[in-house]
Amino acid sequence: MGILSSLGRWLGPAPTPDPALRQAIERAVEAVDPLLKTVSGYQRKLVPVVSRALEYCGELAAAIPGPIEINSRAFGNDPLVHAMFGAPDAIADMLGKSRELREFLADPGQCQADEFFALLGMRQREKSVMGMALHGDMLQNDVPQRLLYFADHTLGELGSDYDITRQRLQATAFDGLTRGFASCVAELRQERQDARTAWNMERAGGAVLGERRQMLEERQRQAVASLAPERLLQAFVEWLAAPQERLYLKPTEVTVDRMGVIVREPQSGGSFSTLNFPELVGRDRRQWIVMVSRISRQDALDALARQEQANRYLLI
Repeated sequence: MGILSSLGRWLGPAPTPDPALRQAIERAVEAVDPLLKTVSGYQRKLVPVVSRALEYCGELAAAIPGPIEINSRAFGNDPLVHAMFGAPDAIADMLGKSRELREFLADPGQCQADEFFALLGMRQREKSVMGMALHGDMLQNDVPQRLLYFADHTLGELGSDYDITRQRLQATAFDGLTRGFASCVAELRQERQDARTAWNMERAGGAVLGERRQMLEERQRQAVASLAPERLLQAFVEWLAAPQERLYLKPTEVTVDRMGVIVREPQSGGSFSTLNFPELVGRDRRQWIVMVSRISRQDALDALARQEQANRYLLI
């Protein structure tokens, strides 16, 4: 009976994925190409790789540092916050200009607590400046230096519960993986369109002969075949099977002085801070500095009110 039961399970249909996994699969398929649903057994083929990708995205979300307080007090005490914003008012400016923050606080069902959490993203930048530097006992002017600063600050995944915020980061990371593959599909569609355009232009100009005709026909054939649902599904499975190659955190370390000047060879006794932060690298290789931030509700409300007042003055 045990053998028959095992044989029945082996020959029978695969178990239905749990609702959360099934929802993740359907969301991914819709983002890539709904025609993937026409492939027989598409869910069964995606279950193991989506499950592993979600697990990896959970590990990635857990590795994002935080929560880090973002306020004027932290600006004075935390070298990383000091470097990220450059001036205390820059924190209020970032909060006041955040559309996501405004919508979050306007929702009656959100953030009745004194603080909330958000994913803070920004880009690392450097620029060349001329400044003063101490060489031995001598202070020199007009010394070429590199200044570290951060730009394009943005807030996302806002929530009043820290654990839920981490869970949402996992879902966001998985969506990022899916969008990366969807970008590949968009490039394939563009290639198909370009192949059709090239063929039509050649035909409009006269007869297409010999090797040129064969080359254009082959280009069209390959472009169309690459977008067949069966081939796309297999490519998507292979994409998700190696999530660590598509989306990952790259640790970064840089030493700066209080003014944000990068110090390549710190001297003993100097006032320096070594900053450690991760860069989130995706398919397009544009790197975002990411961390989970803790923000005071009152600070956020004050920043939004100040920005609204500034906008009013501009209108006047």
